Amino acid sequence: METEKLITVLTFNFVHEAAIVQGRLQSEGVECFLQNKHTVQTNPLVTNAIGGVKLQVRESDLQRSIEILKETGYIKN
Repeated sequence: METEKLITVLTFNFVHEAAIVQGRLQSEGVECFLQNKHTVQTNPLVTNAIGGVKLQVRESDLQRSIEILKETGYIKN
């Protein structure tokens, strides 16, 4: 079984910001994941060193995610 590639849509410095956007996408039926969530929660000082909290979606959901994030103002046109 082949797994679908995950694409980073947005990056955040704080977990709570990423969780809000994740909830928005999930409410629209888009499955998404937060990479580095636990590392940043445990030690927030490493967020810049590891590239922050990455909001990731499946490659097949990328365009829909971008449209939702533009509509809600998380991505500027």
